Amino acid sequence: MRLLLLLLPLLAACRYTFLPLDPGKPPPPERPFVVARLLPEGKEARLLLKVERLPRPGYLHLKWFREEALLQEKALFLEGPGAHEARFPLGSGYHRLVGLWEGRPLFQLDLGSPSLPDPEEVEDQGDGEEGQEGGDHHAPGHP
Repeated sequence: MRLLLLLLPLLAACRYTFLPLDPGKPPPPERPFVVARLLPEGKEARLLLKVERLPRPGYLHLKWFREEALLQEKALFLEGPGAHEARFPLGSGYHRLVGLWEGRPLFQLDLGSPSLPDPEEVEDQGDGEEGQEGGDHHAPGHP
């Protein structure tokens, strides 16, 4: 009997080991999962879109840019997993396609190279004293 009383606290500590240790399958993420490719084809760019996971049906908004200028907007209604395609006009220069789901960016695809300033051209940044003449440029009464 004494032995049982001594073992009782140990047995009480083991009572939770009989519950299932597997918490089960976690819920799927609320964000869609897509695989997107942008291919140049002559004077057009072709978007190949494969939807792998979609939490609920909705619109995928596509915004097509050349440099910073918005050229075209399209919307694809997605109901579930599957393949989709869209085409956009392609000219010279840097192009960017942004996909928005529920107002938030989902992907960005680029074609071409962005026009960046030439690193060899060093602009005169000045020293903050442009247009001032003479040697003393401090305010009156300031050392």
